[in-house]
Parts: sequence; structure tokens; C-alpha cells
Amino acid sequence: MIANTFASAMRWMACLGLLSALGLPTAALAHSNEYLATIKGDHGGLLRMAEMYHFELMVKNGEVQAWVTDHGDTPQSTQGADASLRVITGTQAMTVKLNPAGANELVGKDSRIRPAAGTRIILSVTMKGQKPLQVRYVLSDSNADHADHTGHADHADHAGHAGKH
Repeated sequence: MIANTFASAMRWMACLGLLSALGLPTAALAHSNEYLATIKGDHGGLLRMAEMYHFELMVKNGEVQAWVTDHGDTPQSTQGADASLRVITGTQAMTVKLNPAGANELVGKDSRIRPAAGTRIILSVTMKGQKPLQVRYVLSDSNADHADHTGHADHADHAGHAGKH
């Protein structure tokens, strides 16, 4: 009887171990930059993570916005944060200071910001009382093409984007 109970318990443990092992890659993938790069944020921006934070970045002509949340998508206060954005396009590079705005937003403006495919972006953020963090982005053709359609009348009837400018 004891051997039967022991064998039954071992089968259950093996099943639980297998289920845990099958779920582990999904859980790990759910919080990787590789996975976050495949989805859009709540504001339509690019997602990356560092430490306990998710950073959603939206780049438009002349303006950049970043929203900060935790891994559960809870907004994190940017008050007292120090942040900058390094924008590298081809051989040209510039740094833009980002300022806290709203509950969990960082905003920067510079007329030289022009999103283009291949543009590399490094977001450096020091949240209040925390160590400095960096996240990296690369704009793809679709990121750059859809970054800002304001003032582009020829895009007004662009399939799937009519009325979303």
C-alpha cells in the first residue's frame, strides 16, 4: 500500500514538473525585450524593459514621449526622474533631455527629431532614488513610416489609417 501511494505521488510530481517546465519558456518570454519588440504599447509605441520597468516610446517629428510602467502595466511616477534620449541616424547623433509630465510620462521636444528607418535610440532614465537604466530601440520601416503623418495630405487615404492622423 505504501509503495502504491509513493508511486502515485511520484507520478503527480512528475506531471507537475512537466507542466511547470512547459510553462517556464512562456513566462520567461513574456518579459523579454525580444517579446516586447513584437507588440505595441497602450499608446501605440515601442516597448522595452529594464529592471522592474517597462518603457513605451513614441517618436514623432520634433517630439518624443515615453511612458513608464511596471511589469504589471501599473503606471510608475516619473516625478523626480532624470532622463535623456540619444538619437542616432546614420552618422548624425543628438541628445534630447526628457522632462517628467503627467503621472508616468517623460517628454522631450527638438525640431531635429526626424524618425527614419534604422534610427537607433538609447533611452537613459534614472527614476527617483534608483540606479540609472538604459533601454535601446531601433526604428523599422513601419515605425518610421507611421511615426507622424501630420501635414502629409497624401497619406489621408492610406489603407488602414484613414482618420487616424
